[in-house]
Amino acid sequence: MKKLNIILTAVALVATAVCAYAAETIEQADAPKESKKKKNSEIVDHLKSHYKFYGFIRTYMPFDTHESYAGTGDLFYWIPKDNVWNEDKSQDLNEKSAFRMLAITSRLGVDVSGYWIGDNEFGGKVEADFFAGLTGSTGTAQLRLRQAYMTVKWTNPDAPEYTIGFKAGQAWHPMAADMPDIFALDTGMPFGPFSRTPLLNADFNLGRNFTITAAAIWQMQYTSAGPNGASADYIKYSMTPEFYLGLSYQNGGFLGRVGASVTSICPVSTRQCVDGITRKVQDRETSVLGFMYLQYTKNLFRVKAKTIYGGGGEQLNLESGYALCDNKSDELCWKYTPINTSTTWVSLSYGQKVQGTLYLGYMKNLGTGRDIISLEGNNEMADPSCIYFQKNGAASINQMFRIEPEIAYNVGRFTVGLQYMLTGVDYGNQNDSGKYEYNLRALPVGGTHLVMNHRVEGMVKFSF
Repeated sequence: MKKLNIILTAVALVATAVCAYAAETIEQADAPKESKKKKNSEIVDHLKSHYKFYGFIRTYMPFDTHESYAGTGDLFYWIPKDNVWNEDKSQDLNEKSAFRMLAITSRLGVDVSGYWIGDNEFGGKVEADFFAGLTGSTGTAQLRLRQAYMTVKWTNPDAPEYTIGFKAGQAWHPMAADMPDIFALDTGMPFGPFSRTPLLNADFNLGRNFTITAAAIWQMQYTSAGPNGASADYIKYSMTPEFYLGLSYQNGGFLGRVGASVTSICPVSTRQCVDGITRKVQDRETSVLGFMYLQYTKNLFRVKAKTIYGGGGEQLNLESGYALCDNKSDELCWKYTPINTSTTWVSLSYGQKVQGTLYLGYMKNLGTGRDIISLEGNNEMADPSCIYFQKNGAASINQMFRIEPEIAYNVGRFTVGLQYMLTGVDYGNQNDSGKYEYNLRALPVGGTHLVMNHRVEGMVKFSF
């Protein structure tokens, strides 16, 4: 069997080489004769150097004092979970310490650039790490896709500062691309959008300072909430991508962006009607999310800030969602309303060989813009079953904050860092029956209580 595998691999490599040679021969044959030699020379020269392999080996070592919502082997941190008291209320069962040490976020990637056809430069990226195959904090890590996209950039030969760039594949969501200067895997989330997702993205550079960005965005790993839990089926049956439009301005050490996205999903595609017959329905939930990002750099000092306001955003790992607000007027078209939130983060960093960073984040739950379905028998309280919230969080969140100082020491390609993260969440109190209660705007009632987690995390990293 081993010999057969070697033979098949050799045949595959030979076939690939033959196909590549044939494709290049056809391309040369199709080129105009007067420019054939020049174009072939340009392509060959670029092919010698346009592949750049990169990666790093990285190990995280986090310690937590409270049970939390966390993924990727608990390295990707969201927030602490609410208290869970034992029978005599003497102990919070979620107040327990934990420690992990994993290298699953080590990364491999390749950048492709410098392939020209006329005034158009083609390129791309493929990037992977080893998170796949891990369940909770156990399992065997396997290679998984992080990013995979192609790019095309057209440059105006008469005015090189005017360009049009196109990107297709899986890449960072435009609202998540600008991140704070911290080494934690979560990059400050959920106080800022975080999503790598399938998209079609276009950048229009209008001179040296302004750029307009437009994108059509789909869902894969990070998905919307709904009646059947988090799923990409809600956008699948809506047949409508998330649309984004933004404007960037850059001048010297200053960078500013503003943008907004519109997401429209179908939480339910079929429903059994009052006559007992199941029919296709036209339910749709639409939310709008806007953001502003500012960055200033001078010498070794850099400050970054981002604020996000609007409805929904759970597919961006924000603590939000939506709720059912009308299921009576038309049984074939129930209506939904997004949960509005305001979220802001700021990071301050200084240094190069020794870099210190302070990260601050705050989020406030503002509730829905319309009254949602009330609890049967109580027209002043909401039915909790009609609230659909981010899976790594809880609808009972009133507000939350994070304070995160860190220090990193860089020597060439080696980095070692130490970080302290304090995350606090105001959860709504439970009633005597141990259940959360919400008003008709999906906000917790009955007072709140603070739950905090202290995380101390070390990191070592070698880049290549």
